[in-house]
Amino acid sequence: MRDEPNGRRAFLLSLVAAGASWPARTARGAIERIAVQPDGGSRIDVFRSLPLYRGVRATVFVRGAGVEKCQRIELGDVVVPEQAIRRTPRSLVFEIAPAESAPLGERDLRLRYAIEVGGPETFPARVLRNGEVRSVEPRSVPLNEVVTLTFTGTEIGNADVLASSAVRSARVLPGGTETRCQVEAFFIRPGPVEVPLYDRDGIPRPAARADVPGGYRRLPAAIVEVKGASR
Repeated sequence: MRDEPNGRRAFLLSLVAAGASWPARTARGAIERIAVQPDGGSRIDVFRSLPLYRGVRATVFVRGAGVEKCQRIELGDVVVPEQAIRRTPRSLVFEIAPAESAPLGERDLRLRYAIEVGGPETFPARVLRNGEVRSVEPRSVPLNEVVTLTFTGTEIGNADVLASSAVRSARVLPGGTETRCQVEAFFIRPGPVEVPLYDRDGIPRPAARADVPGGYRRLPAAIVEVKGASR
């Protein structure tokens, strides 16, 4: 019986010794930097919330200490399995695509590990509209005058207007719907002009080239022809 305390002490010491190495073996990763590249667009760094667009596959790049140990990635009910994650030291690359009918709004991108203390590593994400602008009326407008444009398309009910060197001021008028949007604009450059719309709840979807505006896809019938000589 006198040996029992010593045996118990030795057992507890062995647990402590084993536990001292747990963090090194099982610590989850720590996201330090994240970027995204939607299909058909350029790669952009993300600082506040990961923008994901309905029905658009995106490649996500994650950097941080230990993130390569991630076994599964989740965004709501969308799961990226382990075999679809490309790993190098301190980095992950994977693809994710919200459904065309995915609910809009905030999500948590979750990096899951074999053993998690305090839950998964998370990064805020937002599902945004993937609008398409199909037409505009009037197609031809005067230079240096305030005009009202009526755009039609899909998923344009929460639109805002990207800044453009061809437009001194532009604002979306109230009363729009998911298929119709009115914009008041003052054009200062003649010729064909694209008026780029995007979902005001997030950043615009980036374009593939630097000389093309980002935002919603625009069909040729949605390009405005500005008439007149510049002053």
